[in-house]
Amino acid sequence: MKEADLGLCVNISASIEGAQKCCKFAGIAPHSIGYSQGFEGKTEKLPNTQILALTTMCGHGMISSSMGKKMIDWVKEGRRTPEQAVVYMARFCSCGIFNPSRARRILEDARKKME
Repeated sequence: MKEADLGLCVNISASIEGAQKCCKFAGIAPHSIGYSQGFEGKTEKLPNTQILALTTMCGHGMISSSMGKKMIDWVKEGRRTPEQAVVYMARFCSCGIFNPSRARRILEDARKKME
């Protein structure tokens, strides 16, 4: 990517140390760093961790909790494969940060926990 010099920004979702290692390997300096502060308040009202893992993959919040729950339920019921559910969810992420590989693993894990 560095050699192609496409003028594109690349976002890395990782620990600061992991991101710094990636940048060092690529021979570039990080432009900025964003910190996740976690969740505060009545966290017992939050959806379960699988749903949160799916919904927080879109930087603009375009994947709702109800959609994440529905996709998990559909995969568990055999109404959709994890791949089909991921394709459906990814359509709603306008920023392109949604990670289909990670989402597929989350859905597969949800299905396995049911078995």
